[in-house]
Amino acid sequence: MLKKSLVLGVLAAMTLAPAAFAGSQTQGNSTVTTIEAGVVGNGNRTNIKNGTNVNQSQSKYESRRVKRHTRKCAGGSQTQGNVTDTAINAGVVGNRNNTRVRNVTNVNQGQSAACY
Repeated sequence: MLKKSLVLGVLAAMTLAPAAFAGSQTQGNSTVTTIEAGVVGNGNRTNIKNGTNVNQSQSKYESRRVKRHTRKCAGGSQTQGNVTDTAINAGVVGNRNNTRVRNVTNVNQGQSAACY
């Protein structure tokens, strides 16, 4: 299992990658959510809702005239990274307590590359 600090370090390193590759595209996202609910007693209610939405998209288009025997559409890379870490703790002590926790995480990532 990877540690959160290691994955965040990798994402940080990816943001430096464009200097090494011409035409590179790099995206990174890190979401850390901590939800804690503690109830002690009778007749208590706790309701927690948490939502995280992440949309990442990359597109690269390259069309140029080149001489014969020349490599067309040379290098360049697309890199995307996403880290989602959610910790939910709910503690209840007593009678007739009602604790509800709802957590939603949506991540959409898309990449597109074209060379003519």
